[in-house]
Amino acid sequence: MALIRVITVFSFLILSTFIFDASAQNKKLYKGQYHRGRNKHPNITFKNISKNELISLFLTTGTATYYGDLSHGTQALIFRPQIGGGAILRTNYLGKRLNLRADVRFFRLYSDDYYEGRNLDFRSSNWEFIASAQYDLFPYEKMMRRRTFINPYFLVGIGAVTFDPWGSQSNGTWVQLRPLQTEHVAYGNVAFVFSGGFGLKFRYTYKWSFMVEGNYRFTTTDYLDDASSYDYPAASSFSNPQAAWMSNKTGKNPPQGYRATPRRNDGYMILSVGVVYTFTKNHKPKFHNDKTLLRKN
Repeated sequence: MALIRVITVFSFLILSTFIFDASAQNKKLYKGQYHRGRNKHPNITFKNISKNELISLFLTTGTATYYGDLSHGTQALIFRPQIGGGAILRTNYLGKRLNLRADVRFFRLYSDDYYEGRNLDFRSSNWEFIASAQYDLFPYEKMMRRRTFINPYFLVGIGAVTFDPWGSQSNGTWVQLRPLQTEHVAYGNVAFVFSGGFGLKFRYTYKWSFMVEGNYRFTTTDYLDDASSYDYPAASSFSNPQAAWMSNKTGKNPPQGYRATPRRNDGYMILSVGVVYTFTKNHKPKFHNDKTLLRKN
């Protein structure tokens, strides 16, 4: 329900802004502010990309944090590295604030078990691919001096994530958990992701800017950590002794307590800092200190 509410709120904000901007910009457009094609309708062509600053590329780095059955409270704040990049498309079809964005990212997740009696853990290397709508609080301006120094923005998107959990053995080595089916469940290594977040973009030059953002990922799987079921499978139900041990590392038979909880799926948080490059023909402000030359809406 929480995810549905978040998506509903973002969708309402984006739709409201699109309707408002669409009506406003028909009245107040000045030459060069937006790209325009035949019959004065917006048009996207390779020729106009740099002229109208349509496409930006970005590169980010930061941390990834896992939230699931093996974490609890502040114990979940175990950071692992991540690096990503992507592209942002600005188009007048969507108004002054709404942009389309594509991300690709590699990141690591890890957790020791919060409940020591279970003795579970995991680590994984992951890829994610996400398409998002980016809603800027302040509208795009052609002139640098009219742009705010800090532009907050919201993100909502959908995509896919790969996952491959590994668990530690008693000798300290790590083994791939998915083929062992530690809960007698065969699951894939790709899940859908729903993303929501907030960021800040810092103006520097026409070509360069910086970004700081945080995003939470809601996934459609409870097996990022290979743990989902309440019950421990009986040791006798495994033909592979290694699978039986990785399923129940408590050292007790039968074990006490529960193995995990299937009530909610796993998720993770991405915190990033990055640099943004915009394809543009502008290099420096044309009007240095003459504010009288700046048009007003």
